Amino acid sequence: MRILFLLLLSGLVACSSNDTQPEEESKGPVGLSGFDEEFDVSVEWRRQVGVGQGGSQGQFVPAIQNDRLWIADSEGVIESIAIESGARLWRVNLEESLTMGVYLHDQSLLLATANGELISLSIEDGSENWRKDLSSEIVALPAANDQHIALQSVDGNLHLLNAQSGKRLWSYNSNLPNLSLRGTSSPVITGDKVIAGFASGKVVAVSRSEGRVLWQERVGIPAGRSELERLVDVDGRILIEDDIVYAVGYQGHAVALDLNSGKAMWKREASSYHGALTGLGNLYIIAEDDRIIAIDERTTNDVWIQPDLIGRQLTQPVMVKDQIAIADYEGYVHLVKQLDGTIVGRTHVVRVPTDWVRTGSYNMKHPSRHFSKEKNIPARLTVAGDTLIAYSQSGLLSAITVENN
Repeated sequence: MRILFLLLLSGLVACSSNDTQPEEESKGPVGLSGFDEEFDVSVEWRRQVGVGQGGSQGQFVPAIQNDRLWIADSEGVIESIAIESGARLWRVNLEESLTMGVYLHDQSLLLATANGELISLSIEDGSENWRKDLSSEIVALPAANDQHIALQSVDGNLHLLNAQSGKRLWSYNSNLPNLSLRGTSSPVITGDKVIAGFASGKVVAVSRSEGRVLWQERVGIPAGRSELERLVDVDGRILIEDDIVYAVGYQGHAVALDLNSGKAMWKREASSYHGALTGLGNLYIIAEDDRIIAIDERTTNDVWIQPDLIGRQLTQPVMVKDQIAIADYEGYVHLVKQLDGTIVGRTHVVRVPTDWVRTGSYNMKHPSRHFSKEKNIPARLTVAGDTLIAYSQSGLLSAITVENN
């Protein structure tokens, strides 16, 4: 999706530009090569849940608590599922388009509609608690604590709501640029601060109690003649560890900021659609071309670079059994070693066999064609202990176990 979007933008820019320099030819995604398998990565169970993410650019990932998960599709189907067996516990259909789902807050599930509404449902049966109209669509997961819910809408606003009633307490507007990537960063609540990244290339800290800006720092500075060249969105995960804020932007920089002052501790060139992951003193980044880069948190030097998955539209990285886990556009899940970036595990999340139904004039059995066969896994994997949960573009939910060989 992101590649198609940028290609369309490139075409529009090319039509309005006098620059006749030839564009660099895209090499496309690399093919997969062999590796030494150190982990057994296998699919434990699969089940179809709705129609999947469809054409939405939102973050359709499951919410997990203890032995249960909750997952929603883009057409309003929400299911509660037992993680161990994959058995469905309950199902509701809101019969309206969703742009995000699901975020677990206390005993509630938060989802967002295409009409710009935030909905709170009970985790026990899916019944509605409340809904709140916001300024625009929400495509990134919110952040919440006992008192507040913080979320960003695609019009560049950061909102703080009362966690119990959904009442809006304040909104901060980031002044959206003329052109931006379709998406937003998920905010982070820490102490009295709400930290968020914006399409302007800024990371901003806002006072949770007052809604005023405490500090702001640029991750990327717009440069170039075209709007496409000036894209500097911070759409990835904002990571906070030991009072340090880590962020990375598209066509910008990876930065480490002091949580209290916003002062840059270090900054280096980087470009990514995703946020970073930390481990073993490194910052792990999925670059825009899908190279995986390990950066030393102190020196900012490259520790290693993994080029074997270039162009495969990798998801945001997560950590399972001390290994980096990502999925790609063909439905493969990969494990990458933190120490040196070698690939140590892989599985293909294929579709379940289609049901056979009786149809036609001769009452013959034919495979059902109800669901799309799209295998792309667009949203990040979700971790439940030593199990990874993947949700494909077309709605195939899979539980993937990771074990040492």
